Amino acid sequence: MPNKGKQILAVWGSPSSGKTVTVVKIAKELSINRKNVAVVFCDEVCPVLPTVLKTKKTVEGSIGEVLSAPSVTQELILKNCVCPGKNSYISFLGYKAGENVFTYAEYAKERAVDLLVLLRHIADYVVVDCSSALTDSILSTAALEVADTVLRLGSCDLKSVSYFMSCLPLIADRRFKPEKHIRALSNVKPRQDSGGYENTYGGVSYRLPHVAAIEEQFYSLALLDGLSGKEAKAYETVIRAITEEAFGNG
Repeated sequence: MPNKGKQILAVWGSPSSGKTVTVVKIAKELSINRKNVAVVFCDEVCPVLPTVLKTKKTVEGSIGEVLSAPSVTQELILKNCVCPGKNSYISFLGYKAGENVFTYAEYAKERAVDLLVLLRHIADYVVVDCSSALTDSILSTAALEVADTVLRLGSCDLKSVSYFMSCLPLIADRRFKPEKHIRALSNVKPRQDSGGYENTYGGVSYRLPHVAAIEEQFYSLALLDGLSGKEAKAYETVIRAITEEAFGNG
């Protein structure tokens, strides 16, 4: 039976802040306890499935089919979920290779909310990889509003700071509860002076260290593989802590 506590985590942040990598690693952490995890990739400008899914088969399922349907049902969602193969407890739901904003009919916020509500009944946990382009992604903004917890990722660079200066006002409304977001720095490199960025972001609770092996996994479509080494252990400790806070499992 699905967990009745916190179920939906939305991961949002600046472009190239490591949202997709973090989402997949959190899903992997949740699956260790044999929990079913639905991973939702919102980006329709640059579909994520081709960047995380290693398969020789043609991917048939698409979140576009779900959102553009006259009504959203559990059967329709399950039909369009894609299993990564290496982990039977994780399902991916996103746009497939070659699709774009014009592939499917437009949908309303209500349809996005319907999808997220139904996913609560289908999976133990739902982890949403939000698009950085909030004004162009109804599903992302719906996820930020509906999610039990939001993880906000920032990078140690001025482009990330500029992004948040422009985008945080877009979710200033209290229905988004921005003051409750878990704030984290991503891809912090050794000897990098991150203190100034932490202050700019209003403080952070977590720092995800740079791990070269993860970069290699990303480019080889192997993010669900295990990691080894001192750097990896430090990274996985932070992922575990974020997961516990996000879902109240600590």
